[in-house]
Amino acid sequence: MLNIAHRGASAYAPENTRAAFDLAIEMGADMIETDIQLTSDGVAVLMHDPLVDRTSDGHGPIADHTLAELSALDLGGWFDARFAGERIVTLDEFIATYIPRIPAALEIKEAGAAAATADAVLAAGIADRVHVTSFHWPALIAAQAIAPDLTYGFLTPVFNADIIARSARRGFRQICPHVDALTTALVNEAHAADLVVRAWGVRERAQIDHLRDTGGDGATVNWPDWLTN
Repeated sequence: MLNIAHRGASAYAPENTRAAFDLAIEMGADMIETDIQLTSDGVAVLMHDPLVDRTSDGHGPIADHTLAELSALDLGGWFDARFAGERIVTLDEFIATYIPRIPAALEIKEAGAAAATADAVLAAGIADRVHVTSFHWPALIAAQAIAPDLTYGFLTPVFNADIIARSARRGFRQICPHVDALTTALVNEAHAADLVVRAWGVRERAQIDHLRDTGGDGATVNWPDWLTN
C-alpha cells in the first residue's frame, strides 16, 4: 500500500513546509506529495491554494507575488506558534533537499506550472523518483509533451470506465480518484488497463479500510502514520 504524505505530514505540521516534509519521512511515508505553482517572476514554489491567505500571514494570489515577497511570509504560525517562521519552499530547493531522501508526487496546480515542473525534473535527472499529477488534463498533456517518459496520474473526482480508458490511451500510468469512488470492479478494470490506482480524499480511518478492501494501490494521506501503524 503506497503511503503518500499529502503536502507532507499535514495533519501534524503546516502543509508544504520543511517541517511537514521532515515529519513525513520520520513517520515512514513512502512518498511526499506537494503542489506546484508559479510566482509572478516565474519561480516554481510549493503551495496548494491560489491565494496565500489561508497558509501564511500574507494576502492575495501567489501569481501576484515575487519569490522575494513570498519568502518574507510566515508559513507556519497559522498552524501553531511552534512552527512560526517556516518559509516558502521552491521546487528546486525541494528537489535538492528531499528527493535524495524520499520520492515525491508533484501536483501541478495550474497549467502555467506544467513546463516548469517537467523542466525541473528533467534538469535534475530524477524521472525515476517522481510522479506528476494534476486535476487539469491540459496541464498533464503539456508536461507530457516536454517529458514523455515521466509517470503521470490524472486526479479525478469521477471514476468510471471512460476516464480509465482515456487515461490509459493517453499513456498515463496512474489514475487518482477520490477514495469514496473506488469499487472493486473499477479498480480491477484500471489494473487491467495497466494503471496504478492511487486515491485521494482520505479524511477518516474507515476510508483506509475501503481502500484496502477495493484493491487500491495507495493514497495521499494527511496522517502518514495511519498507513504505517
